[in-house]
Amino acid sequence: MCSDGYTNFLLVCMIVVVMPYPRAAAQSVADTLPLTAATARNDLIRSFQAENKRGTSIFYTQTYGPRGRRVVYRGSIFGMIRDVQADGCKLKIESELVDRYSGSIGRKLISQTQNKYIMSVEFRLTPMMAANLKIVAARPVRQLAEGTNAVCSGDRQCSLTWLKLVADAPVIQETEITNDLPDYDGDVEDFDGSVDQFLLPVSSADAGDGLIAKMRVFAHSCGQ
Repeated sequence: MCSDGYTNFLLVCMIVVVMPYPRAAAQSVADTLPLTAATARNDLIRSFQAENKRGTSIFYTQTYGPRGRRVVYRGSIFGMIRDVQADGCKLKIESELVDRYSGSIGRKLISQTQNKYIMSVEFRLTPMMAANLKIVAARPVRQLAEGTNAVCSGDRQCSLTWLKLVADAPVIQETEITNDLPDYDGDVEDFDGSVDQFLLPVSSADAGDGLIAKMRVFAHSCGQ
């Protein structure tokens, strides 16, 4: 027969064993809570900042034009997301393409030239817009227009990877700034108006899919 002291000892041990660890229990509860708007916003900003450090690029050659005025260019196009800001459900995203090239036009040599194209878009991201986000591969048509016989290195066929957003109406405010204007030295606002879609350069399809996932979470949480 056990003594009272030994019985009390066993009872205490059993209580200690079955009592849950308070911190572990608190963590499991926290893991089940939905993301707050602030958390979703911060996750989105961090994802865009990480993409800002990567960017995407292609290297190309172009040959076109009549004999005597033959145009030959060799260059590269680099694209990146420069900045993103969030205020409630409203996003402001700025991206940039940089086209660096040199070559010749007939017998005239063209020294290293750099053209930049900065696009800024402001819009309210809705769950429907976020649901329609997708990744596409497309040629930067302004820089590598059809008829210029552009050939690119690697297997990308002169295409960059883009995140594409389409709205049901022209509710996106877009501004474009460039220095690619003939007979003008400096930056100029090339476009300022409302559009129903835009493209953002991303480093890869996987990176773009990651941004889409964050944007969808943000769209569902920002209005709460």
